[in-house]
Amino acid sequence: MRITISFEVAPFLRWLKDYDRDKIARDLIAGLTVAAVLVPQSMAYALLAGMPPIYGLYASFLPTILASMFGSSRFLATGPVAMTALLSASVLYSMAEPASDKWIALMGVLALMVGFIRLTIGLLKLGFVVELISTSVITGFTSAGALVIALSQAGHLLGFKITQSTLIYQVVVDIFQKIQNINPYTVGIGLLAYTVIWISRKIHPLVPGALIAVVITSSLSYFYGLEKFGVAIVGNVPQGLPTPSFPKADFSTIASLWGGAIVVAAFGLIEAVAIAKRLALQAGDKWDANQELIGQGMANITAGIFKGFPVGGSFSRSALNFQLGAKTPLASIITGSAVGITLLFVAPAFYYLPKATLSAIVLSAVINLIKPQEILKLYKVNRIDGLVAGITFGSVFFMELWVALTLGTLIALGSFVYKTMYPRLVVLTRNPQSQTFVNAERERLPQCPQILYIRPNMPVYFANAEYVYEYVLEKVKERKEKGNLKFLLLDMEAVHYIDATGAFTLMRLFDELRKQKIEPAMANIACDVYPILERIEFEKHINADLIFDSKGHSIVELFKRLDHEYCAKRCLYAVFRECYSVKSAEFKPVVVL
Repeated sequence: MRITISFEVAPFLRWLKDYDRDKIARDLIAGLTVAAVLVPQSMAYALLAGMPPIYGLYASFLPTILASMFGSSRFLATGPVAMTALLSASVLYSMAEPASDKWIALMGVLALMVGFIRLTIGLLKLGFVVELISTSVITGFTSAGALVIALSQAGHLLGFKITQSTLIYQVVVDIFQKIQNINPYTVGIGLLAYTVIWISRKIHPLVPGALIAVVITSSLSYFYGLEKFGVAIVGNVPQGLPTPSFPKADFSTIASLWGGAIVVAAFGLIEAVAIAKRLALQAGDKWDANQELIGQGMANITAGIFKGFPVGGSFSRSALNFQLGAKTPLASIITGSAVGITLLFVAPAFYYLPKATLSAIVLSAVINLIKPQEILKLYKVNRIDGLVAGITFGSVFFMELWVALTLGTLIALGSFVYKTMYPRLVVLTRNPQSQTFVNAERERLPQCPQILYIRPNMPVYFANAEYVYEYVLEKVKERKEKGNLKFLLLDMEAVHYIDATGAFTLMRLFDELRKQKIEPAMANIACDVYPILERIEFEKHINADLIFDSKGHSIVELFKRLDHEYCAKRCLYAVFRECYSVKSAEFKPVVVL
């Protein structure tokens, strides 16, 4: 029996099938170069997540390999990411002490949960859910998160322990209270490391500044015994690959982690999908968002089992893959393998690595993300978006990061729902010059006294159905007081969706109109809306002859049913061409109100 495995189940088979020697050189260079960046970065981001540095290497080994094998992008570099690490830590701060056995176990549980969420979204092809977090929320959160990250490194850079919190005001107060404890040697090492990284970037983006800083500061720490001057070092780093084990947690703990896990999963997905999409478009590659989510899900599940913490797609390392011209995801497999070799043979060499160097690596990665001016730009473009970004940014000063992100998302969604609760309903009339239907109230043009023509400009659903009902009845009341209203013509052209509440409310509206001796009519019912109306038997509430396919057809047929004597003797307008058929030859209509 022949067994076949589809590319969807194992997407790595697609690029392995056509792999050749020409691609190996590019992938090897890209993979090893990214590894030179990833090794020091992963250890630095482990500290950010409240984990011992070695766990950053664990999270960069198998998760990096699995993500590349089961994802769709040849450039996306998966592993520890600053924002995801900090978000993960913010979820656990009230549950355990950073770097403790309980913290490490909970971080593994969180990684498993994040992986399960991402994998489920990918398998069910629900990748669109990442769009629920708006750009305005991301803008505010990124600036605030970067500021939190920068402040969180102050302790390692200044040489004293600070409070572990993502609440900005708490950290700032604690730093000022302990400022007299500054260790000049630690500050010097941190400045040196940061300067090396900054100069390396100025020389060329491909220069591994973080790795150079690690080598230089570790050498200084070793030869000059900086530990005896109070410079904190990494210390003993276990040698060898991580062994698989499922982190233990009771059901109540898991239940309390779900909210944070969903936020971490969602934010990480936005990062990964945005990076993969952008680089794929630049390179002209095909990509699959849902397949990417499957890869990210498997990476996090692996991280949870192999002593890691939640991981995601890194923009800087992915951009490096792109810049180096990686030909296939094998580049990331090489990166992960290089980390594995580091764990086997090089890990003990990090003993003398100053923690201030790791903090300088983190600081150099996030300092350019602090951009509160972007919030002002958003406000100038759209006040609501600017306010959402501002609230998200400001809330980080007083809330845990994951809570602030959730709040921003809820406000953004709430503002959208609020706007849809009061949809724009346009009263239409025909422009006598262009012979097109226009907004009668805005253009100050006459309307037919016997036809009230209204067009809802968005879907009608449970949140706005009652508003539509009240609005139409109010307009009917105004028109009845002014003239001889006979018909309400509802133009459904812009209503591409209607739910059960919206449909039933329209039928209630039609019944009320009939009680008032006004006949409801409908035109341009969308093909997605018509079956819903049929299911509630809407023809029992409206004359079937008053359901029209187009505006023109509706006017022709309704005009036949008007009171033509009223048109000829009392109406001052000639809204439709048909009006002249019942007017006297010398009639001169009022054309502007």
